[in-house]
Parts: sequence; structure tokens; C-alpha cells
Amino acid sequence: MTHSTGHFSKSLHRHSGAAGGSLLAIASRKGGLFGALLALGGACLLFKAIGKGRAEHKRLPYSQSMGRDVHLSSSVVIGRSASDLYDFWRDFSNLPRIMGFLERVEPMEGNVSHWVARLPAGPSLEWDSELVEDVPDHRLSWRSLEGSEIRTWGTVVFENRADGQGTDVTVELNFNPPGNSTGSTVAHFLRGLEASALSKNMRKFKAYMEAGETPFNKHIGKHTSV
Repeated sequence: MTHSTGHFSKSLHRHSGAAGGSLLAIASRKGGLFGALLALGGACLLFKAIGKGRAEHKRLPYSQSMGRDVHLSSSVVIGRSASDLYDFWRDFSNLPRIMGFLERVEPMEGNVSHWVARLPAGPSLEWDSELVEDVPDHRLSWRSLEGSEIRTWGTVVFENRADGQGTDVTVELNFNPPGNSTGSTVAHFLRGLEASALSKNMRKFKAYMEAGETPFNKHIGKHTSV
């Protein structure tokens, strides 16, 4: 019933505009009092159609102007066991040591942690995330909690190489801004994330785990040994 009513309304809107235009055209040829009346009626129909069109435009879903989604993926081979790498990543508070966009990650109750991302300028962006998959020495997955300022989820997989020469590590990060985020803190944060940035962070992870020292992270403020 609702669909049929909406279809009829749109059809009526289109025909009103066409009828208004036709009456104005006839009025211009008729002239006199009758022509003036036709012109008045045509103008009313045309203005009504234009007003209806503007109202429908205002009701269009805001999602048409949403900020872009960001999906990042990167892989690296690290000369450590899958178990060592899993243990490091399982403590999410370690991630700011290798992820340049993170200022800190704070453990909370259960499998929940509080994440703080530092923006190039302005306030930080914060959200709570929960661990949703935990396969020891192999796989970790997490996602932001409902109601967070930004929807984000990620996965890291550790695979021991068949030749015994280290571990294949693959990370996927996803960021999905809410519909009203255009021009907001979230949008500024997303504009600063690129696939190359994740690859750079994975190289930092490799250096940290293989050499025992992470490259300098201005958010932490010092080098840290493993």
C-alpha cells in the first residue's frame, strides 16, 4: 500500500508540472481574460510541482554524501614464530608502538579495549573495541562497539612459513564512517589513512620484532626494546 501510494504521488507530481507548463503555453496564445485565468492555473500547478520536487530532494538519504569507506590490507614476512607475533598483538596496548595513527590502546573489562587515534590537527578520535575472534597463535579479529564515533573492524592472521623461515603476517583494517561524518573529526582521520601507511606500519612491526627496537613513535616518545 505504501509503495503504491508513493508511486502515485510521484506520478501526480510529474503530471502536475507538465499540465502547468501546457496551460501556460495555451494562455500565451489565447490572451484576454480566459488566457489570464489559464496562466494563473498553469502557474499554480507548476509552482506546486517545483515545491514538491524540492521537498523530495531534502528527504534524500544523507548516505549519498557520506565520507568514503577505507579498507586497508598489508602482508609482511617476519623472522619470528607465529606464537611470538600473536602474543605481541594479543595485547592491544602494544599496537601504538607500530601503528603511527594510534596514540594509545587501553585494556578494559573482558575483551573490550579503548582506542585513541591522534589526528594531524585537532582533537583525538576515540572508540571502544571488542575482541570477537581469538585463535591462539593464528588469528585475531576485533570490531568497534555499537554507538562508537566510527565503525571499524580488523583482522590479523599469522601463518608459519612451510620453509621454517619466519611467519607470514596479514592485516586487514576497515573504517566505515557514519552518515553524518562529512567534514567531521572522522572524515579528517579517514583522509589521513592510506594503504601505504599500513604497509609502513607493518615494516615497523617487522623491525620491532626482528631487531628488538621500534622506530621512534612521537606518540610514545621513546624507543622501546622488546
